[in-house]
Amino acid sequence: MKTYMLDKVLDTGTTYTAESDKAYIIRKVGTTSTSKATLEVAGADCLEILDEIARTHPTTYYLYDLLDLGDYYVVVPPDKKFGFSGSSGSKMRIVGEILELGPGEALPSPYMGRYAEQARKYMSYLRGTYSHGTDTAWTAGDENNVLSKTAEAGTKYYVVGPVYAKLANLSAVHSPGDWTLRFYLQGAPWDILSTNMGDLGVDLWKCYWNDGTNYYYKPFKPTNLPPEIEPGRSFVVSMINSSGASKSPSSGTSLTATVTVGVVVELL
Repeated sequence: MKTYMLDKVLDTGTTYTAESDKAYIIRKVGTTSTSKATLEVAGADCLEILDEIARTHPTTYYLYDLLDLGDYYVVVPPDKKFGFSGSSGSKMRIVGEILELGPGEALPSPYMGRYAEQARKYMSYLRGTYSHGTDTAWTAGDENNVLSKTAEAGTKYYVVGPVYAKLANLSAVHSPGDWTLRFYLQGAPWDILSTNMGDLGVDLWKCYWNDGTNYYYKPFKPTNLPPEIEPGRSFVVSMINSSGASKSPSSGTSLTATVTVGVVVELL
């Protein structure tokens, strides 16, 4: 077996077919799709991403890169068809290895094992938004849920990140410590309980920052978050005005929060 570098860009809505002696091992992905981008192999969905957490390359204002799939990489065996669906005209970049098999050589068993698993345990994301109301100030200490998810029957979620978050239409410059994210599992905060130890939640500055004129976005990988959301259990991400002062939107707009969290979906 020979191994070559894989680094290719796919077009949405196009069906590709692996050669009879070659397999793809896709370890990192990114997309330009602003809506859900779903990668399909042999008719089965095995990956869901969005440009907010998995981009094809860094840009001036988006300082992050491809999403590393880790243990949840995607396998395209020889002769199998694959492709992705996403927003109109979007692309998906796939990076990993090309395996060239010799005559009579089979794909190694670890890869076949992952291929058998990938349609029921794969990378995805949860996303939520919250709008505070046109020309409505967000008062100091006010906490509002941005993302809420209750795991469906027969489905388990693993919170692995990254976490992308932003607050749009703020009239003033966003400063460190002004806004925080708080994570809950089944109503219990994954955090301190009292402000005697500091602000509640994680500083939104971890997700984006500005130089007084421009905004720069970079998701972060969570640590010590609830590892599993079992069927019937809830996961919530809220945003808090931790600045100590009321914050207003630009005239005629609403303060709008967005949170996107990378997860592994397991179909039980």
